[in-house]
Amino acid sequence: MSMRMGAMTLRATTVVCALLALGSAAWADEPKAPDFYLGLGYEWNFEDDESGIAVSFAGAGTETIAPDFGLYDNKLLVGVRYMLLGKRADLERAAYGGPTLFWYDDHIGGGLIVGRHLSREVIVEASYRATGDWEGEADLSVGYGFEWPW
Repeated sequence: MSMRMGAMTLRATTVVCALLALGSAAWADEPKAPDFYLGLGYEWNFEDDESGIAVSFAGAGTETIAPDFGLYDNKLLVGVRYMLLGKRADLERAAYGGPTLFWYDDHIGGGLIVGRHLSREVIVEASYRATGDWEGEADLSVGYGFEWPW
């Protein structure tokens, strides 16, 4: 009886190892998102009733809670966003992004950032940010992903 149990245990162990090997091979083939994205877009500044070309920088976006930074009218916007729809690093998502809460020009504000991968390297993003005293800004940009050189 113990011989039979030993053979069954060996077969079960072999099957489990084979499944783990197949699973890890599938995970290893998943493409990794770029380390950062440089973007070019169009920005609408509702406060000054202006619009124009803007340059953007975005990290890989591997966390559900992510920092939110911006520079508008030579003032720093610092905040946090909750990636409710998914993370930027999730290449297979239909869309990523979510709401943002920030501090800008001595006021608390909010907004929304939404994006989509067109390919592994190319993303398109739209955002809107405003406070009670700042009419805010919106932008639409296309970014290209790069790897850190080190």
